[in-house]
Amino acid sequence: MMVSNMTDDQIDPPAMSLGKLAMRMFGATVAAVFFSGAAAGLFDAFGKEEQVKPAGWVIMGVFAALTLAAFWFAWVSARRYYRENGPLTPRARRATISAVVATAIGLLMGVWMSFASDAPEQPFDMAAGPLPSGVAAALIAVIVVVIAPITWFWHRNIDEHEEQSYRTGALAGLYFYSAVTPIWWLGNRGGFLPAVDGMTIYLATMAIWGAIWFRQRHL
Repeated sequence: MMVSNMTDDQIDPPAMSLGKLAMRMFGATVAAVFFSGAAAGLFDAFGKEEQVKPAGWVIMGVFAALTLAAFWFAWVSARRYYRENGPLTPRARRATISAVVATAIGLLMGVWMSFASDAPEQPFDMAAGPLPSGVAAALIAVIVVVIAPITWFWHRNIDEHEEQSYRTGALAGLYFYSAVTPIWWLGNRGGFLPAVDGMTIYLATMAIWGAIWFRQRHL
């Protein structure tokens, strides 16, 4: 009697999708911004104290370690994606590099704001705390001279599907802004809403834009 050896077909796990990579990179970026800003703010606050308790340095060290862990997670995720999906085209590589550079600059700007804040007793408050006029002017210059050209370069190198997703998200963000801003403004004039916060509306608009872009691009 002949016995045939049968081996189970091994099915390779699916390669990491671009959507999953984008979610990982977004999470790592948010974590790095938060933890690095917290560490920088605490370091600046501790520098103004005569004596810092050991627990304070431990907490700051934990935040710094978590920042490095976020960078490591992003790096490992990117390497896995490229290993499983092959190298990017030159155009896609340029777009990816420009996005990474813009993200890194934004992270450094957040850390700088945390260090330069005029409210050291609130190290986590980077959005509303006062800034020295020179620092504010320098950050504005970075946005105009550096971030804007990088954004233009990124837009020049994205593909048609990316551009369509980008435009759909932008349109949704514009509709959101066009509705929320006058509603909030009228509510404030009517006395039942607080004063309009431009940065809150901006961040909410960017969140809507990004969510629609991600859905159109990756889901």
